Amino acid sequence: MRWGSPEDRTMRRLVGLLLFVGLVAGCSSTRGTTSEPAASDASPAARQRAIVIAFNEEPSVLEPSLLPMGREFSALTTAFLTYFDSHGQPMPYLATEVPSLEKGSWVTLPDGRMETTYKLKPNATWQDGQPITADDFVFAYKVRLDPDYPAQVINAERLLSAVEAIDDHTLFLRWKEPYLYAGAVHLPDFSPMHRTVIEPLYLGDRAAFIDGPHWREQYVGSGPYRVERWEPGIEMDLRAQSGFALGEPKISEVHLRFIPEANTIVANLLSHSVDVSYSISIGFPQGEALEQAGWDGKVAYWNGNPRIIEFQTRDWGNLERPVLDVRVRRAALYAIDRQSIADGIYAGKTHPAYFWLSPTDPAYPAVDRAVPKYEFDANRAAALLAEAGWTRGADGVQRDGAGQPLFLSIMNQPTSYDQQEGSVVVADWKNVGISSELHPLTTVEIRDNELRSKYPGVVYNRRALTLENMVWTSRQVARPENRWSGQIAMATSTRRSTTCGSRCSAAWTSTSARGT
Repeated sequence: MRWGSPEDRTMRRLVGLLLFVGLVAGCSSTRGTTSEPAASDASPAARQRAIVIAFNEEPSVLEPSLLPMGREFSALTTAFLTYFDSHGQPMPYLATEVPSLEKGSWVTLPDGRMETTYKLKPNATWQDGQPITADDFVFAYKVRLDPDYPAQVINAERLLSAVEAIDDHTLFLRWKEPYLYAGAVHLPDFSPMHRTVIEPLYLGDRAAFIDGPHWREQYVGSGPYRVERWEPGIEMDLRAQSGFALGEPKISEVHLRFIPEANTIVANLLSHSVDVSYSISIGFPQGEALEQAGWDGKVAYWNGNPRIIEFQTRDWGNLERPVLDVRVRRAALYAIDRQSIADGIYAGKTHPAYFWLSPTDPAYPAVDRAVPKYEFDANRAAALLAEAGWTRGADGVQRDGAGQPLFLSIMNQPTSYDQQEGSVVVADWKNVGISSELHPLTTVEIRDNELRSKYPGVVYNRRALTLENMVWTSRQVARPENRWSGQIAMATSTRRSTTCGSRCSAAWTSTSARGT
């Protein structure tokens, strides 16, 4: 089975930093670290000093299923069944080995269902010293599918029909349908929950269970670092867990510092009061600033999440109706100069993308030859708009037969580079007569999946190259029945201009920096 390239799971594996965080889209200090999780045989005197990581946002909780975006935090405090090494191959983590067809621990059934059996490491313990057992996974499955539980990430759990503890160290999973990662469940999916500690609260006081300190400052995790001190809004101190399943981490202390402003993080990196920051906190401009300042650390750039244009195809009562016309959608795509985004904003360190696939994927050349591309062509855009019945007036604005202007609003992320990219799209559309304006999402709006699903016209979005983000069926689309937890748009056919081949904008470049 081909698992794909490392970049395809950029935000979904444990490699590199502090035993784990590696090809994430971010800045990292890798001094004294390894490329994959490994037990440490170093003496205490040889252990790495404490390091400081800067984040621009503070996590509200540490439980992975409650964090819509928080893999970096989860990697530090939580362990998973498997991880992916730097070559993109699944490796055992809490499991003793990766399930396989050859050994009979991964079974495919004639009707498409699957069964996987994971043997757990007998020495795997929680951060309070109690053993991690199969019952902890059974309990986690029950909780995360509870309608009262405000789950944000339950990709694997939704695909499971049964989770059973054969014995303390044998976990049996039955899958409803084929799933590529059935034998390699990894960050951020399906981590255990400490049943003996929190099940009494779950059974006795549901409100306290859902919003209690056991998800925050009293979190007892399964991962390499435990919370020692948490000063809200300022700092979180983590200490290495001696009973960690893969051996005590070589870096004994990790201090997470919460610094809201990206340029302030840069100043802290330059002054050496911060060792590490990820691109979820600092962007491409900050990476360039570090290089131009002659910083003695290292800044590296990685392929990040592709930017995509998504058109609304569901009418929630606020629809900007021109988006329903495929000719308008295609014109809007032809009008975008992707290369100007790559060159003007990212100094040529990224490249335009025309479909949703990593350039390192073995299938990329074949897809590149076959997929429709909407390369920049303002004349083609103008011709499509004319074909759709729009006429450009003396003011440069396209109007319909009733004199109504062609207007497409754009909802996008609030970061500076998201706004820069969105501004290029608005300017490009103006050049062909499409009026537009940006609606930067607020922090509250970003967390409101229903509001984000009901955008009236266009979303300038990003989507990580992961299996779960391959949205091909209506079941995967956000809607009331799934509590708006799916994707906000659905990829269908090129005829509707909603496949990634007709939606993708410019890929962006992530920044990685490490101190010396």
